[in-house]
Amino acid sequence: MATVQLEQTPNAMIDRVASLLEAFVGQRPMTLADITRRSQLPRSSAHRILQRLVELGWVERHGFEYVLGIRMFEFGSQVVRQRSLNDVATAVMTGLHRRTGLTAHLSLLSGAEILHLHRVGAWPMPGRQWAVGARQPVELTAAGHALLAAMDPEQWPELPFAVAPTRYSVRTRRQLERELEKVRARSGVAVDSQGCALGVTVVAAALDIDVDRGRMAVSLCGPTRSIKTTAVVSEVRLAANEIRRAASASRRIEPRAVRV
Repeated sequence: MATVQLEQTPNAMIDRVASLLEAFVGQRPMTLADITRRSQLPRSSAHRILQRLVELGWVERHGFEYVLGIRMFEFGSQVVRQRSLNDVATAVMTGLHRRTGLTAHLSLLSGAEILHLHRVGAWPMPGRQWAVGARQPVELTAAGHALLAAMDPEQWPELPFAVAPTRYSVRTRRQLERELEKVRARSGVAVDSQGCALGVTVVAAALDIDVDRGRMAVSLCGPTRSIKTTAVVSEVRLAANEIRRAASASRRIEPRAVRV
């Protein structure tokens, strides 16, 4: 029995540290009470782990609040650099942002969520759901619709159809399938108008590349009241193709057939 306990102890500690670090995803600076609530760890355990993470530089403490530290940023930067698609996409996204004034995202399908890997642009500032490292439900997002439309339904993750944040949100599988028909009619470009947040419109296209590196999409988001959807659809379609060509030319990523 002692051997079993010894083997389980490191795993249990890793699980606790992971739960605590995950509490920071998409959040502003948090107090110990906030972290305890989000991680569901005992207060004493959370405090002890936080103290050690602060010593290691993984977490920083400012008064009574905690934020992720510079060491976590360094680790994250290493992960981004290992993703060659991010390298070839950055220049394209920067040009896209400069031409349109809209915010560009490079996003990855992660389970039933869209994970934002890279961002060029500052809008929208409120709400952490648009930040690098933030996640959004697949069924609510333009990036998710673009990726699902390019996949066979049997390849889809299990979709929870979480609580809809606005009256424009996709709520059912039938409604989602109607949206995907529109995506295919636009040659793979998805448009979400206020489905994730009121006042925000997002246009996205899948990057049809080596699936072993993950299914990704590029998107532009901007204010619904001023965005010119037809022009943005064309910009996103061209950007997706440009990223594919740049990735192919770099010989870092082997592209599959282009659908957009």
